[in-house]
Amino acid sequence: MEREPSSSNSNRMGTAGIIAVIILLVESSTAAFWGTVEFFHEGWFEPYGRYLIFYLTPFIVLFFLSIMATIKPVTTGISIIAVSSAFSIWRVMRLKGLHYGLVPSTIIMWLLLALPGILLLVESASRMRAMSSGAYHGGYGHRIKWLRMAVIAVPIVIIITSGTPLLIRNLKRMPLKSYGEVTVEGRDIKLVFAGSGPGWLYSNKNPITFDGKSYSALSWNEIALFGKEPIGFESKRYGQNYNGTEESTYYATQEDFDRYNMFRYINEAGTELTDSLYDCWRLPTIDEYVMVLSLHGENCGGRFDYEKTRAYYRKTPDKEAPIWAPEKEVIYYWSASSYDEKRALDISYSGRVRKIYKTTKQDYRGFRAVRVQ
Repeated sequence: MEREPSSSNSNRMGTAGIIAVIILLVESSTAAFWGTVEFFHEGWFEPYGRYLIFYLTPFIVLFFLSIMATIKPVTTGISIIAVSSAFSIWRVMRLKGLHYGLVPSTIIMWLLLALPGILLLVESASRMRAMSSGAYHGGYGHRIKWLRMAVIAVPIVIIITSGTPLLIRNLKRMPLKSYGEVTVEGRDIKLVFAGSGPGWLYSNKNPITFDGKSYSALSWNEIALFGKEPIGFESKRYGQNYNGTEESTYYATQEDFDRYNMFRYINEAGTELTDSLYDCWRLPTIDEYVMVLSLHGENCGGRFDYEKTRAYYRKTPDKEAPIWAPEKEVIYYWSASSYDEKRALDISYSGRVRKIYKTTKQDYRGFRAVRVQ
């Protein structure tokens, strides 16, 4: 068992321990920044308090461990290694289940997370040797008073300084006053966007209904293959011949999307998804989305470079009316554009275009159709 340090040495720690605490400070500060930014980016929808805690949970854990590292090195070191290992195993299994393969960053992340724990165990071993030789009670290690203060103060300052401008930005967003159809004029384009109904997925709390079942967080595959017999979303995420392997996965093509996409089956009023063709609605292409995004009611002058797969704007768009529902969870829209065999293009409220696996399902990704003109 680890022996408690004497009162005269409670503010001292060896080099290995100090390095461990500094690493934990860097990690907790990074988690504080990430959690704050992601809360205002992904988590800015009701109930706000619950999602704030969710996004700051990694910071809270690292913050607690960084403080405990200066008090109980052995217990904290073992806890860090156990938690980082469990998290890494969970991530590997999740990626394997999604057929993404082992991402090198997973191994790097485990090393970064586990390293402080290893150093703390080295620190504890050094303490034990110092205690056995009598050096510990004579003034072991270096003073860590200021390091302990930094562990507490630095992440808090980061949360305040990074969160304040984002809070101001979000509070200044143009609110959505109606969930009905709306005509939006962009750069050399005019589109009539769908109102609330099957043509606009803005929250998993307002799912799409078909054949008596509710669906949310639809993948590009499910959208693209809806009209392929049998009509519907069932067995469309990975393809009808999927048996759990990557080789059996079917990725919808652009031709599949153009022929079978679900928007062709929405009635003229935009209120019902059916098993009959209407061809009154379609999903915008990626360049159309880029051309209509706005900020505070003014078009952002977006243009899309297909060669670089990148959008350019005179000013950065935001999650505002009339195209987005600012208080809802969806922050990305699927486009009608396939990028390659396995990926399609989506767009964020800030106008960033991304390449996303066609089988991906996430609550914060939806779509908004436009009328066929």
